Amino acid sequence: MTNINTNKRVLIVDDEADICLLLSGLLRRLGYQPTCAHFLEEGKKCIYKQQFDAVFLDLNLPDGLGFDLLPVIKQEGAPTKVVMISAFDGMAERKRASEQGADYFMGKPFSRRTVEQALQFIQV
Repeated sequence: MTNINTNKRVLIVDDEADICLLLSGLLRRLGYQPTCAHFLEEGKKCIYKQQFDAVFLDLNLPDGLGFDLLPVIKQEGAPTKVVMISAFDGMAERKRASEQGADYFMGKPFSRRTVEQALQFIQV
């Protein structure tokens, strides 16, 4: 992948610091501008403050479910793409994520290749 994404902003909402570090480092190397949030409320504030091209959204957060943030991200037809990430990688989670507006579902643990596939799929 070439680094043509320098103006693409990506929000990572995950309570695990190592996941945020890993994902933001990888996204930075791919040319994106990552921002990390560790709680739903923090993620919500970031979304209200600026527009993101994509959001990597953890399913289980200390203050609720990632699903609760989907309507906020997708408000008023925002073009933001959402990649749900979860250690609970079952058909029920994937189905609900899809039904509620997520553009892609990525199970944990994930690899650089999985992240690149997600970005290609959502075309960000």
